[in-house]
Amino acid sequence: MLEQLKNVSKAVDTLLASDGFPKTIRPEYLRSAVLDYPLNGGKRLRPAILIWCCRLLGGKQEQALYPAAAAEVCHNWTLVHDDIIDQDQTRRNRPACHVALTNEARGRFGLSENEAGRTGRDFAILTGDVQQGWANDLLLRAADHGVSPKVVVGLMRRFQELANRDLISGEALDVEFSLRSVESIELDEVREMLMGKTGALLRFCAEAGAMIALETDDPETPEVKKLGEFALAAGNAFQLRDDYLGIFGEFKTLGKPIGGDLREGKATLLLLSALRMAEPAARGQLLRMLGRREYTQHDLDCVRKIMVDSGAAGSLNCEAEVLADKARRILNEFPENEFRTCLLELVDYLITREK
Repeated sequence: MLEQLKNVSKAVDTLLASDGFPKTIRPEYLRSAVLDYPLNGGKRLRPAILIWCCRLLGGKQEQALYPAAAAEVCHNWTLVHDDIIDQDQTRRNRPACHVALTNEARGRFGLSENEAGRTGRDFAILTGDVQQGWANDLLLRAADHGVSPKVVVGLMRRFQELANRDLISGEALDVEFSLRSVESIELDEVREMLMGKTGALLRFCAEAGAMIALETDDPETPEVKKLGEFALAAGNAFQLRDDYLGIFGEFKTLGKPIGGDLREGKATLLLLSALRMAEPAARGQLLRMLGRREYTQHDLDCVRKIMVDSGAAGSLNCEAEVLADKARRILNEFPENEFRTCLLELVDYLITREK
Protein backbone atom coordinates (compact mmCIF):
# COMPACT_ATOMS: atom_id res chain seq x y z
CA MET A 1 0.00 0.00 0.00
CA LEU A 2 2.72 2.50 0.94
CA GLU A 3 4.39 2.24 -2.47
CA GLN A 4 1.08 2.72 -4.26
CA LEU A 5 0.28 5.67 -1.96
CA LYS A 6 3.62 7.26 -2.86
CA ASN A 7 2.73 6.86 -6.54
CA VAL A 8 -0.63 8.55 -6.00
CA SER A 9 0.98 11.35 -4.00
CA LYS A 10 3.61 11.96 -6.66
CA ALA A 11 1.02 12.09 -9.44
CA VAL A 12 -1.27 14.45 -7.51
CA ASP A 13 1.64 16.64 -6.37
CA THR A 14 2.90 16.98 -9.93
CA LEU A 15 -0.54 17.88 -11.28
CA LEU A 16 -1.28 20.47 -8.60
CA ALA A 17 2.18 22.08 -8.75
CA SER A 18 1.95 22.55 -12.52
CA ASP A 19 -1.74 23.38 -12.84
CA GLY A 20 -2.54 26.69 -14.47
CA PHE A 21 -5.70 27.58 -12.53
CA PRO A 22 -3.99 29.36 -9.60
CA LYS A 23 -1.54 31.35 -11.74
CA THR A 24 -3.77 34.40 -12.20
CA ILE A 25 -4.95 34.66 -8.58
CA ARG A 26 -4.33 38.15 -7.20
CA PRO A 27 -2.91 39.49 -4.97
CA GLU A 28 0.13 37.24 -5.07
CA TYR A 29 0.02 36.44 -1.34
CA LEU A 30 -3.52 35.12 -1.79
CA ARG A 31 -2.19 32.87 -4.56
CA SER A 32 0.53 31.63 -2.20
CA ALA A 33 -2.08 30.90 0.46
CA VAL A 34 -4.23 28.96 -2.04
CA LEU A 35 -1.25 26.77 -2.91
CA ASP A 36 0.09 26.36 0.62
CA TYR A 37 -2.00 23.51 2.09
CA PRO A 38 -2.39 21.54 -1.17
CA LEU A 39 1.34 21.60 -1.93
CA ASN A 40 2.75 21.13 1.58
CA GLY A 41 2.06 17.74 3.04
CA GLY A 42 -1.13 15.83 3.59
CA LYS A 43 -1.67 12.09 3.47
CA ARG A 44 -3.35 12.07 0.02
CA LEU A 45 -5.79 9.48 1.33
CA ARG A 46 -8.75 10.88 -0.57
CA PRO A 47 -7.05 10.82 -3.96
CA ALA A 48 -5.81 7.31 -3.19
CA ILE A 49 -9.32 6.07 -2.39
CA LEU A 50 -10.68 7.57 -5.61
CA ILE A 51 -7.92 6.17 -7.79
CA TRP A 52 -7.84 2.74 -6.12
CA CYS A 53 -11.63 2.34 -6.33
CA CYS A 54 -11.39 3.19 -10.01
CA ARG A 55 -8.56 0.70 -10.55
CA LEU A 56 -10.36 -1.92 -8.45
CA LEU A 57 -13.10 -1.98 -11.10
CA GLY A 58 -10.78 -1.88 -14.10
CA GLY A 59 -10.53 1.87 -14.69
CA LYS A 60 -7.35 3.79 -15.52
CA GLN A 61 -5.43 6.14 -13.24
CA GLU A 62 -5.20 8.76 -16.01
CA GLN A 63 -8.99 9.02 -16.03
CA ALA A 64 -9.22 9.33 -12.26
CA LEU A 65 -6.33 11.73 -11.67
CA TYR A 66 -8.11 15.06 -12.15
CA PRO A 67 -11.09 14.09 -9.97
CA ALA A 68 -8.59 12.79 -7.38
CA ALA A 69 -6.76 16.13 -7.39
CA ALA A 70 -10.12 17.89 -7.11
CA ALA A 71 -10.91 15.87 -3.98
CA GLU A 72 -7.56 16.81 -2.45
CA VAL A 73 -8.03 20.52 -3.09
CA CYS A 74 -11.57 20.28 -1.74
CA HIS A 75 -10.26 18.65 1.41
CA ASN A 76 -7.75 21.46 1.84
CA TRP A 77 -10.30 24.24 1.55
CA THR A 78 -12.26 22.60 4.34
CA LEU A 79 -9.09 22.57 6.45
CA VAL A 80 -8.50 26.28 5.82
CA HIS A 81 -12.02 27.14 7.00
CA ASP A 82 -11.84 24.57 9.83
CA ASP A 83 -8.72 26.21 11.21
CA ILE A 84 -10.46 29.59 11.27
CA ILE A 85 -13.53 28.19 13.01
CA ASP A 86 -11.48 26.17 15.51
CA GLN A 87 -8.95 28.98 15.99
CA ASP A 88 -6.12 26.50 15.45
CA GLN A 89 -2.71 28.14 15.14
CA THR A 90 -0.80 25.39 13.35
CA ARG A 91 -1.35 22.89 10.58
CA ARG A 92 1.25 20.26 9.64
CA ASN A 93 3.84 21.90 11.90
CA ARG A 94 3.43 25.22 10.08
CA PRO A 95 1.34 28.33 10.78
CA ALA A 96 -2.31 27.79 9.91
CA CYS A 97 -3.48 29.67 6.81
CA HIS A 98 -5.20 32.50 8.69
CA VAL A 99 -2.18 32.86 10.99
CA ALA A 100 0.25 33.11 8.06
CA LEU A 101 -2.02 35.68 6.39
CA THR A 102 -2.29 37.62 9.66
CA ASN A 103 1.49 37.81 9.78
CA GLU A 104 1.54 38.87 6.13
CA ALA A 105 -1.00 41.64 6.76
CA ARG A 106 0.83 42.90 9.83
CA GLY A 107 4.17 43.07 8.04
CA ARG A 108 2.91 44.36 4.71
CA PHE A 109 0.47 47.02 5.92
CA GLY A 110 1.64 47.79 9.46
CA LEU A 111 -1.72 46.85 10.95
CA SER A 112 -2.53 46.57 14.62
CA GLU A 113 -2.92 43.12 16.13
CA ASN A 114 -6.73 43.22 15.89
CA GLU A 115 -6.74 44.61 12.36
CA ALA A 116 -4.14 42.11 11.20
CA GLY A 117 -6.10 39.22 12.76
CA ARG A 118 -9.32 40.27 11.06
CA THR A 119 -7.56 40.74 7.72
CA GLY A 120 -5.83 37.37 8.04
CA ARG A 121 -9.16 35.65 8.66
CA ASP A 122 -10.80 37.53 5.77
CA PHE A 123 -8.10 36.46 3.35
CA ALA A 124 -8.17 32.89 4.66
CA ILE A 125 -11.91 32.73 3.95
CA LEU A 126 -11.18 33.93 0.42
CA THR A 127 -8.41 31.34 0.17
CA GLY A 128 -10.88 28.55 0.87
CA ASP A 129 -13.37 30.05 -1.56
CA VAL A 130 -10.81 30.05 -4.37
CA GLN A 131 -9.75 26.51 -3.53
CA GLN A 132 -13.36 25.41 -3.82
CA GLY A 133 -13.48 26.94 -7.31
CA TRP A 134 -10.18 25.24 -8.18
CA ALA A 135 -11.58 21.87 -7.09
CA ASN A 136 -14.63 22.32 -9.30
CA ASP A 137 -12.42 23.31 -12.23
CA LEU A 138 -10.19 20.25 -11.80
CA LEU A 139 -13.19 17.95 -11.71
CA LEU A 140 -14.69 19.45 -14.84
CA ARG A 141 -11.39 19.00 -16.70
CA ALA A 142 -11.69 15.23 -16.29
CA ALA A 143 -13.67 15.54 -19.55
CA ASP A 144 -10.36 16.35 -21.26
CA HIS A 145 -8.66 13.26 -19.82
CA GLY A 146 -10.72 10.25 -20.82
CA VAL A 147 -13.95 10.69 -18.85
CA SER A 148 -17.09 11.18 -20.91
CA PRO A 149 -18.94 14.50 -20.50
CA LYS A 150 -22.02 12.60 -19.30
CA VAL A 151 -20.05 10.94 -16.49
CA VAL A 152 -18.36 14.24 -15.59
CA VAL A 153 -21.76 15.90 -15.18
CA GLY A 154 -22.81 13.02 -12.93
CA LEU A 155 -19.61 13.40 -10.92
CA MET A 156 -20.10 17.13 -10.59
CA ARG A 157 -23.67 16.68 -9.39
CA ARG A 158 -22.53 14.13 -6.80
CA PHE A 159 -19.66 16.42 -5.79
CA GLN A 160 -22.08 19.21 -4.99
CA GLU A 161 -24.34 16.86 -3.02
CA LEU A 162 -21.63 15.21 -0.96
CA ALA A 163 -18.47 17.32 -0.92
CA ASN A 164 -20.33 20.60 -0.60
CA ARG A 165 -23.86 20.24 0.77
CA ASP A 166 -23.42 17.25 3.09
CA LEU A 167 -19.89 18.10 4.19
CA ILE A 168 -20.79 21.70 5.01
CA SER A 169 -23.96 20.53 6.77
CA GLY A 170 -21.78 18.31 8.93
CA GLU A 171 -19.48 21.22 9.68
CA ALA A 172 -22.49 23.38 10.55
CA LEU A 173 -23.75 20.77 13.01
CA ASP A 174 -20.29 20.69 14.57
CA VAL A 175 -20.37 24.48 14.98
CA GLU A 176 -23.89 24.28 16.44
CA PHE A 177 -22.70 21.75 19.00
CA SER A 178 -20.22 24.33 20.28
CA LEU A 179 -23.17 26.57 21.17
CA ARG A 180 -24.91 23.91 23.22
CA SER A 181 -24.10 22.40 26.57
CA VAL A 182 -21.86 19.41 25.92
CA GLU A 183 -24.07 17.35 28.24
CA SER A 184 -27.12 18.00 26.01
CA ILE A 185 -25.56 16.40 22.92
CA GLU A 186 -26.35 12.77 22.15
CA LEU A 187 -23.82 10.29 20.79
CA ASP A 188 -25.97 9.58 17.72
CA GLU A 189 -26.07 13.30 16.92
CA VAL A 190 -22.29 13.27 16.76
CA ARG A 191 -22.30 10.17 14.58
CA GLU A 192 -24.69 11.90 12.17
CA MET A 193 -22.43 14.95 12.08
CA LEU A 194 -19.40 12.80 11.29
CA MET A 195 -21.17 11.18 8.35
CA GLY A 196 -21.23 14.61 6.77
CA LYS A 197 -18.13 16.40 7.99
CA THR A 198 -15.71 13.50 7.56
CA GLY A 199 -17.55 10.79 5.67
CA ALA A 200 -19.12 12.72 2.81
CA LEU A 201 -15.94 13.58 0.90
CA LEU A 202 -14.49 10.10 1.37
CA ARG A 203 -17.77 8.66 0.14
CA PHE A 204 -17.60 10.89 -2.92
CA CYS A 205 -14.08 9.67 -3.65
CA ALA A 206 -15.05 6.00 -3.59
CA GLU A 207 -18.23 6.57 -5.64
CA ALA A 208 -16.42 8.78 -8.15
CA GLY A 209 -13.72 6.18 -8.75
CA ALA A 210 -16.36 3.54 -9.35
CA MET A 211 -18.43 5.78 -11.62
CA ILE A 212 -15.39 6.55 -13.76
CA ALA A 213 -14.42 2.88 -14.07
CA LEU A 214 -17.97 1.75 -14.88
CA GLU A 215 -18.63 4.74 -17.15
CA THR A 216 -21.86 5.56 -15.36
CA ASP A 217 -23.35 8.82 -14.15
CA ASP A 218 -25.68 6.99 -11.74
CA PRO A 219 -24.51 6.86 -8.10
CA GLU A 220 -27.23 4.26 -7.43
CA THR A 221 -25.33 1.66 -9.47
CA PRO A 222 -24.84 -1.28 -7.04
CA GLU A 223 -21.02 -1.32 -7.14
CA VAL A 224 -20.93 2.45 -6.71
CA LYS A 225 -23.25 2.30 -3.69
CA LYS A 226 -21.26 -0.50 -2.07
CA LEU A 227 -17.98 1.37 -2.38
CA GLY A 228 -19.66 4.50 -1.03
CA GLU A 229 -20.74 2.52 2.04
CA PHE A 230 -17.19 1.19 2.40
CA ALA A 231 -15.77 4.71 2.40
CA LEU A 232 -18.38 5.98 4.86
CA ALA A 233 -17.51 3.23 7.35
CA ALA A 234 -13.77 3.72 6.83
CA GLY A 235 -14.15 7.49 7.11
CA ASN A 236 -15.96 7.31 10.42
CA ALA A 237 -13.30 4.92 11.74
CA PHE A 238 -10.69 7.44 10.58
CA GLN A 239 -12.42 10.24 12.49
CA LEU A 240 -12.67 8.21 15.68
CA ARG A 241 -8.94 7.62 15.49
CA ASP A 242 -8.47 11.35 14.89
CA ASP A 243 -10.44 12.14 18.05
CA TYR A 244 -8.36 9.63 19.99
CA LEU A 245 -5.09 11.15 18.74
CA GLY A 246 -6.39 14.61 19.65
CA ILE A 247 -6.02 13.54 23.29
CA PHE A 248 -3.52 10.68 23.24
CA GLY A 249 -1.29 11.75 20.33
CA GLU A 250 1.97 13.70 20.25
CA PHE A 251 2.34 17.25 18.93
CA LYS A 252 5.53 16.49 17.01
CA THR A 253 3.82 13.66 15.18
CA LEU A 254 0.42 15.28 14.58
CA GLY A 255 1.65 18.78 13.77
CA LYS A 256 -1.17 20.39 15.74
CA PRO A 257 -1.77 21.04 19.45
CA ILE A 258 -2.89 18.17 21.68
CA GLY A 259 -6.01 18.99 23.67
CA GLY A 260 -7.55 21.32 21.10
CA ASP A 261 -10.87 19.49 21.38
CA LEU A 262 -10.84 20.08 25.14
CA ARG A 263 -10.08 23.77 24.71
CA GLU A 264 -13.07 24.13 22.40
CA GLY A 265 -15.26 21.84 24.52
CA LYS A 266 -15.86 19.89 21.32
CA ALA A 267 -18.47 17.15 21.58
CA THR A 268 -16.40 14.23 20.35
CA LEU A 269 -17.59 10.67 20.86
CA LEU A 270 -14.59 10.18 23.14
CA LEU A 271 -15.48 13.10 25.41
CA LEU A 272 -19.21 12.34 25.50
CA SER A 273 -18.54 8.69 26.27
CA ALA A 274 -16.16 9.63 29.07
CA LEU A 275 -18.73 12.00 30.60
CA ARG A 276 -21.32 9.21 30.56
CA MET A 277 -19.05 6.42 31.74
CA ALA A 278 -16.83 8.13 34.35
CA GLU A 279 -17.52 8.13 38.08
CA PRO A 280 -19.19 11.36 39.32
CA ALA A 281 -15.98 12.86 40.76
CA ALA A 282 -13.99 12.12 37.62
CA ARG A 283 -16.84 13.42 35.47
CA GLY A 284 -16.83 16.70 37.39
CA GLN A 285 -13.07 16.96 37.02
CA LEU A 286 -13.35 16.40 33.28
CA LEU A 287 -16.04 19.06 32.93
CA ARG A 288 -13.80 21.54 34.76
CA MET A 289 -11.04 20.81 32.27
CA LEU A 290 -13.08 22.04 29.30
CA GLY A 291 -12.47 25.45 27.80
CA ARG A 292 -9.03 26.23 29.21
CA ARG A 293 -6.69 28.35 27.12
CA GLU A 294 -3.77 26.00 27.69
CA TYR A 295 -3.19 22.50 29.03
CA THR A 296 -0.13 21.37 30.93
CA GLN A 297 1.21 17.85 30.57
CA HIS A 298 -0.29 17.14 34.00
CA ASP A 299 -3.72 18.30 32.77
CA LEU A 300 -3.51 16.01 29.75
CA ASP A 301 -2.37 13.10 31.87
CA CYS A 302 -5.41 13.58 34.15
CA VAL A 303 -7.79 13.67 31.18
CA ARG A 304 -6.18 10.59 29.66
CA LYS A 305 -6.49 8.68 32.91
CA ILE A 306 -10.19 9.51 33.20
CA MET A 307 -10.82 8.42 29.62
CA VAL A 308 -8.94 5.16 30.08
CA ASP A 309 -10.25 4.31 33.55
CA SER A 310 -13.86 5.04 32.57
CA GLY A 311 -13.61 2.70 29.59
CA ALA A 312 -14.35 5.50 27.11
CA ALA A 313 -11.04 5.17 25.26
CA GLY A 314 -11.48 1.42 24.92
CA SER A 315 -15.09 1.85 23.78
CA LEU A 316 -14.04 4.35 21.11
CA ASN A 317 -11.34 2.06 19.77
CA CYS A 318 -13.81 -0.83 19.74
CA GLU A 319 -16.32 1.22 17.72
CA ALA A 320 -13.57 2.17 15.27
CA GLU A 321 -12.71 -1.50 14.82
CA VAL A 322 -16.37 -2.40 14.20
CA LEU A 323 -16.54 0.25 11.47
CA ALA A 324 -13.26 -0.93 9.99
CA ASP A 325 -14.53 -4.51 9.93
CA LYS A 326 -17.65 -3.37 8.07
CA ALA A 327 -15.42 -1.63 5.51
CA ARG A 328 -13.35 -4.81 5.09
CA ARG A 329 -16.43 -6.99 4.59
CA ILE A 330 -17.68 -4.73 1.81
CA LEU A 331 -14.32 -4.74 0.05
CA ASN A 332 -14.12 -8.52 0.24
CA GLU A 333 -17.25 -8.71 -1.93
CA PHE A 334 -15.14 -7.44 -4.84
CA PRO A 335 -12.74 -9.56 -6.91
CA GLU A 336 -9.26 -9.85 -5.50
CA ASN A 337 -6.59 -7.65 -7.08
CA GLU A 338 -3.77 -5.39 -5.92
CA PHE A 339 -6.07 -2.41 -5.47
CA ARG A 340 -8.45 -4.29 -3.22
CA THR A 341 -5.36 -5.20 -1.20
CA CYS A 342 -4.36 -1.52 -1.07
CA LEU A 343 -7.81 -0.52 0.16
CA LEU A 344 -7.85 -3.27 2.80
CA GLU A 345 -4.41 -2.20 4.04
CA LEU A 346 -5.62 1.40 4.08
CA VAL A 347 -8.45 0.43 6.45
CA ASP A 348 -5.92 -1.09 8.82
CA TYR A 349 -3.80 2.06 8.64
CA LEU A 350 -6.76 4.34 9.41
CA ILE A 351 -7.36 2.83 12.82
CA THR A 352 -3.72 2.36 13.85
CA ARG A 353 -2.08 5.54 12.54
CA GLU A 354 -0.22 7.90 14.88
CA LYS A 355 -0.67 11.06 12.77
